[in-house]
Amino acid sequence: MRNPLEAIPRSVYERDAVPYGARVWITAPALVRTVLLDERERYRKLSTLRLLGPLLGRGILTSEGAEWKWQRQAAAPVFRQQDLLRLVPSFAHAAARLVERWRAAPGVQAIDRDMTRATFEVISSTLLPSADAGVAQVFERSMAAFQRGAGWGILYASTGMPSWLPRPGMLSSARAAAALRRATHAVLRESRAAGAQAEDLLRRLMASRDPETGRTMDDTRLVDNLLTFYLAGHETTARALAWTLYLLARSPQWHSLLEEEIAAVTGGAPVAAEHIEQLTLVQQVLKESMRLYPPAPLIARQAIEDGELGGVPVRRGMSVVMPIYAIHRHAKRWDEPDVFDPSRFSPEREAAIERYQYLPFGAGPRICIGMAFAMIEATAMLATLLQHARFSPVEGHDPHPVARVTLLPRGGVSLRVTLTR
Repeated sequence: MRNPLEAIPRSVYERDAVPYGARVWITAPALVRTVLLDERERYRKLSTLRLLGPLLGRGILTSEGAEWKWQRQAAAPVFRQQDLLRLVPSFAHAAARLVERWRAAPGVQAIDRDMTRATFEVISSTLLPSADAGVAQVFERSMAAFQRGAGWGILYASTGMPSWLPRPGMLSSARAAAALRRATHAVLRESRAAGAQAEDLLRRLMASRDPETGRTMDDTRLVDNLLTFYLAGHETTARALAWTLYLLARSPQWHSLLEEEIAAVTGGAPVAAEHIEQLTLVQQVLKESMRLYPPAPLIARQAIEDGELGGVPVRRGMSVVMPIYAIHRHAKRWDEPDVFDPSRFSPEREAAIERYQYLPFGAGPRICIGMAFAMIEATAMLATLLQHARFSPVEGHDPHPVARVTLLPRGGVSLRVTLTR
């Protein structure tokens, strides 16, 4: 309950499939592919539904079958890469505003908090355009409360305990989910009253249609998906950036290499859409950071019929857990798995990585629909921050990764920020 990562047996980091009570841990790419793709109809997202259903309703992340398919088809055009590149100025602007706040109060900064607020600015300008500072505070407080109760939720869901069984944090999590949904409904109403904006992802989502039936999303489903995209485009990106800056602060060589690349690509100008693909080292660092500290550290399914995985019998009702954190540090599949080495993701080396071995955005038909958004956002923001600042460790401040809905840094990420220009 305190930290699901610490409940993962050491053997999971070394073997392909490990039975453990009423669950089985799987790490082999072939087995992960079986569950997420080849035999996906035999495994349901019941633990995800239980944990996130009160917050995300029946949106793209939590729905299944036909309900998932039509929403995915309707929303897919909203996340076309060529359209997302138009948002790069918004991403860079949010990072530049954060730099100015640091300039006004230099020294040690709470990086995890700052990344959360900067990425909320991005969401506000691109997805929730009517969200003001009051809404931002509601989102920050409510998401923190929801995350605090997630440890017990993960425990109950993964062990098959009844969903009605009382647990610590149950009421506060329910209140947090209700507050988030109320705030999102309010933003939706205000956005509808304000009229369309050319680069407003919310307006495009409101206008999206299932290409097969012409069906559009009602307000409840819009709120479900706005909160899904909020979680994916804000919460997870904030975590990825915080962990990346933590790693760079402890890797002066890579810090310098990124500064040199950014200067060469941008010429000192603000990061723009045409720079994103050229920032190859920046993206290698982000990918390696998400290997060591995947924003979503666990994926789980529940078997709906008897079978077997990697020679391990799987009974109906068992939890099948894919511990992304352990898969990304598996002794059989990575050289020096605990070492920060972004060169793993150089083009030639990345091509040799098995598809179901690296899963920061999931895999299979249900791979994260916002993957391109998240990578473009993180690349633009990280490059902008490194144009203006250097990051160094603070003695005695080493965050400890804790699995909740996302991978939280226990103790926070405190770094010394030195402005360079």
